[in-house]
Parts: sequence; C-alpha cells; structure tokens
Amino acid sequence: MKITEVVIRPVDIPRKDSFGVWRHQYKVLPNVYVAIHTDDGVTGYGEAGPIADYFGETQETAVEVLRKYLAPLVIGKDPLNIRERVAELDRALPRNPCAKASIDIALHDLKGKVLGVPAWSLLGGRAQSKIPLTFVVGIDSSIEKMVEKALNGQKAGFPTIKVKGGNDIRQDLHHLRTMRQAMGQDGSWLRLDANTGYNNSPETWRYVDQLEALKVVLLEQPFPAEEWEALRALRNRIRTPILLDESMQSGWAMQQLARSPEGFVANIKVQIAGGLLKASQLVDAAQHFRIPVMIGSHRESHVGNTASIHLASLINKMDYTCDQRYAFAVAPDADVVEDSPRLDVPTVAVPDKPGLGIAVNWKKTEPLALATYNIK
Repeated sequence: MKITEVVIRPVDIPRKDSFGVWRHQYKVLPNVYVAIHTDDGVTGYGEAGPIADYFGETQETAVEVLRKYLAPLVIGKDPLNIRERVAELDRALPRNPCAKASIDIALHDLKGKVLGVPAWSLLGGRAQSKIPLTFVVGIDSSIEKMVEKALNGQKAGFPTIKVKGGNDIRQDLHHLRTMRQAMGQDGSWLRLDANTGYNNSPETWRYVDQLEALKVVLLEQPFPAEEWEALRALRNRIRTPILLDESMQSGWAMQQLARSPEGFVANIKVQIAGGLLKASQLVDAAQHFRIPVMIGSHRESHVGNTASIHLASLINKMDYTCDQRYAFAVAPDADVVEDSPRLDVPTVAVPDKPGLGIAVNWKKTEPLALATYNIK
C-alpha cells in the first residue's frame, strides 16, 4: 500500500457564538483539513488547529508547510509505518507541530481503517472507555452572562467549570467569586485558565492565595511557557495545583516537569505535540513519572477533537476532567463529521469503530474551503 495523494484544504469554520480569551474574541476556527489517499482506495482524515498567539503557527503557515514540505515527503510511501513517516517530517522541519499533527492524525485514521481497529488500539490500547469533560466559560461582555453559562454547565452535571482569564487577576478573582456565590460552595469545581497572561506580576503574588477558598481545582498556565523558575516558585507558594498547558510543547518540557513534578499537572495536546504518536509518548512519560495528566483541545473541530478523545483514553487514572468540548462550539451546518462523539454531556464515549471512528463528509468541507491543494 502506498500514499498516492494528499489533499490540503484550509477552512474557516464558523462557531455557534463568539468565544473570548484575554487576547481576542474568536468567531471562526481557521483550521486546515487534510485527506490522505492510497492506491488501495482507503482514505484517512486529519486536521491542523493552529493558534498563532501562543505557538506562532497560523493557518497560512500550516498550509505552506504542508504543501511545500510535508505532503510531498509522504507521497509514494507506506502509510502504515507511522513512526517512519513522523521521523521524516521531523527531519524536514524541526517545529510546526499543528501541520505535522494533521498528517499524523490522518495516518492513524487510515491505518486503523486498514487494520479494522480504533486509533486508541494503535497507541497500545485504552484504559478508559468514557472521558470526563470540562465545561468552558469564555470571557464575555458581562459577568452576568459568564455566571449564566457557568450555572448551565453545573445544571448539566459537569463537575468542573473552566473560566478564561489572564488579563487581570483581580478581575478574574471577582469573576470566580461571583460564580462561586451563584453556584454554591458545594457546586462544581472551578478552574482558572490565565493563558500565560499574568507575566509573573506583583498582583499575582499578592492575590493568588485567594483561589483556594473559591474551590478552584486548577490554576492553568499563569505565566508564559518558558518561565519555569517562576512557575516552580508559584507552585511552592500555593496549594492549588498548577496545570501546565502552553509550557508542554516538547519532550524537553516533560523533562523539566519530571525534575520537580510536585504540585503540577500536565496538559497534553495532540496539536502541540505534533500528532497522536508523540502525544501518546508524552502521556506514557507523565504516567511513568507519576505526573497527573489531562488531555486538552486546541480549537479543533470534530476531526482533531476526536483524535484527542482517543488520546485521553490512554490515561490510567483520571484525576482531572479533560478539555474535549471545543468542537461542540462548531456551528451545526459547518460540522463535517456525521457521527461525531456527543459532547453535550459530562462524559464522552471513546469511539470503537476503525480509525478515528467517525465519518467525514469531505464534500461538506467545500463551502468552508478557502482553497484546495492536491499533492500527488
């Protein structure tokens, strides 16, 4: 079996509603769909979900990297030897993980279909058949709207409500305090995602101790990715565990975490790691060093998000809920997956069908497409 064609399709995927983080409001997902075809007629689908703000990879760069460098490398090659294909991509370019992830996901989807097994089976087998989910509340125009969304998540049974912040810790604490009052002390856990926004500022050290009384289960990425000493110093000061997200971009980051893992949690993402193969290796490493781990999403639609659900099934002990609901925000008429996992409930079932276990309607991607590139 040989790869005969790679189709690269940049798409703007509309959301149901706008979603706010401290840097921007997001109304569309500027992603890239990939289809890998073989001479046996089997096709695998993947997705790149780049985020320029934190990782420097855009839809445009992902397309160019795929079109000029990565896709030509796999033409005529064996799609079943994923390890060799991934190594070739890394030799061509050292970074660009989201572009590589789209190829890696498509290869796992394709190989699973050929062998008749789900993607999690290719990664060594699953430890979980259902994944607990986090309900996410973005920064909105009013605290009233944020509280309403948090209460909706709690009423639906979600055990953890993740709240976006990062612009001002005092404002974030006000949001959390208002939510906790509305939700009750016995309500769902809260989680604050600063998205690197605090920058080791004096206000952080002055106010961060107040998180514990608000029943905050995790403080996510308070400082920029590379500020390991500041992160360790904060970890040593507070009792709320720190979830490392933007920091977890490589095996080197896992090495830094393994040196002193107490009080940290690793947020591993398929897109940041460069695909399922590398992300699964990071999960195994975290579990080897007894580091709590959860799986995050990266603004993917159901194609990339489902790959992350397969990855989450590898976790032996689910200490924290996973961020696997971002695909739920895709506008219904823009959803190109016909049998996507259900994300409106507190747990999502891990697909059992071959490959990603979903049916991609490729024709439905056409109205979303900005262009199409066929690499043969």
